[in-house]
Amino acid sequence: MLIETIVLRNPIYFLFLILLAVGAYVTYTLNLWGPMARMANAASAQALEVGKERLREFLESSESGRQAMAMSGQQGGRGRDQENIKMDRLNGDGKKRSDDVDDLDDI
Repeated sequence: MLIETIVLRNPIYFLFLILLAVGAYVTYTLNLWGPMARMANAASAQALEVGKERLREFLESSESGRQAMAMSGQQGGRGRDQENIKMDRLNGDGKKRSDDVDDLDDI
């Protein structure tokens, strides 16, 4: 109810709504929803990586950040434990295999 009154009272909102509808129609007609979704997903993943990198740089440059990173390293951080991970071979049911021979029938 509130949105309808805003759109009707302000012609700029009404024009924006019309432009948005035209853009959605063109996107639907040209079948561009999939590529737009993939592009948005890739952009958000890239933004997350850049954000993590900048946060890491900030924490390394500040004294309290270095202390926090040192404390997390002493408590068994991810960096040291990643080297000790061993992958198990599984059978078709997702259970550990007793032999290391590849069984092509399960695939």
